[in-house]
Amino acid sequence: MPKRPKSICRQPGCSALTDAPGYCAKHAGQSSGWAKTSKGKTTERGYGWAWQKRRERILLRDCGLCQVCRKEGRVKEATDVDHIVQKADGGTDDDDNLQSICRDCHKAKTAADRGRGWGHRKSGAFGP
Repeated sequence: MPKRPKSICRQPGCSALTDAPGYCAKHAGQSSGWAKTSKGKTTERGYGWAWQKRRERILLRDCGLCQVCRKEGRVKEATDVDHIVQKADGGTDDDDNLQSICRDCHKAKTAADRGRGWGHRKSGAFGP
């Protein structure tokens, strides 16, 4: 059987050849920067037992409905609890800064908060 041809290292900008697809010896074990990194378990990120209790309370307060969809005249079950003003921007875990939200709205709001936005943040669709 013929030998497999060499592959180019997956590290951007590196042209070294490898015997198997992947990284060369210099870049082996390094992340290329775009690989998914773990954020850690929920408890490691500050979402332990107290957060779980608060989350249940907010879902009950909002009758299990997505508050963003509700404001736009739709009825959809909420799956998540979201910070209206994200903690990185000075938001808190106070109940008045939390809302029940569906997965689709949560993804859209997170994208908007990161600046890759879909224009929702300017329209006020995600806040009070």
